[in-house]
Amino acid sequence: MVWRFIFASILTVHAAVKSPSDPRCKNLNISLTQKIDNEGFHRELNWLLERSVNSFQCKLAIRLDVGQEMFINPDQIADLNRLGHLSVLIAGDVDVEAPAHVATEHTVYVFVPPFKEKVSLKVPFHLRYQRAQISGGFGKVVVNKPSVLAICPHSCGKIEVKAPCDLTNKVTCGWNNVSYQALFDEVELLVPVGDLDDYPLVSIVTLLLGCAGCIYTLSVLSTTPL
Repeated sequence: MVWRFIFASILTVHAAVKSPSDPRCKNLNISLTQKIDNEGFHRELNWLLERSVNSFQCKLAIRLDVGQEMFINPDQIADLNRLGHLSVLIAGDVDVEAPAHVATEHTVYVFVPPFKEKVSLKVPFHLRYQRAQISGGFGKVVVNKPSVLAICPHSCGKIEVKAPCDLTNKVTCGWNNVSYQALFDEVELLVPVGDLDDYPLVSIVTLLLGCAGCIYTLSVLSTTPL
């Protein structure tokens, strides 16, 4: 009987340690609205993050894994950071000239300003050119669902993520991947791709124009006195 009591006590203590009792930690009451503005290859992610007052104790960041079909321009982000419009860190190399099939993925951390119940964040991004295909048409670009990371005084019982602590990217912190209410659907964008049916015609015209340009250049050089 005594052993059963001891075993039950151990289970109770383990459950208390595993599940924090602080209600502020259990439910941060975070919601995120996402809208994509602009058309063509140059778009803008428009986020509205709403949080309850009890989450003011936590430091928040939005993490977005950017796929090969799109990119965040580091120079553009550097200007927005310098002007104080955003606080964004890009993790990974970004080649703004690479087409989608040879580009690499990268991760973006958008640090949320503290002590505000509603925060509007506008992050510009760009779609990459995709490989041409027969009959042309449109390629699909899926915008990944963002994650909300938090650093709170008490552990929130979520999976810990190692990520930069701030914009300087000098120190790595343990963030909690917290649940939030997503007030948006998964986004799938369309981008026009080249038509391989026109490849022979384009190649011939390009070759003819190149030859004509060379002939014209040589004729000008040969008639110009040195």
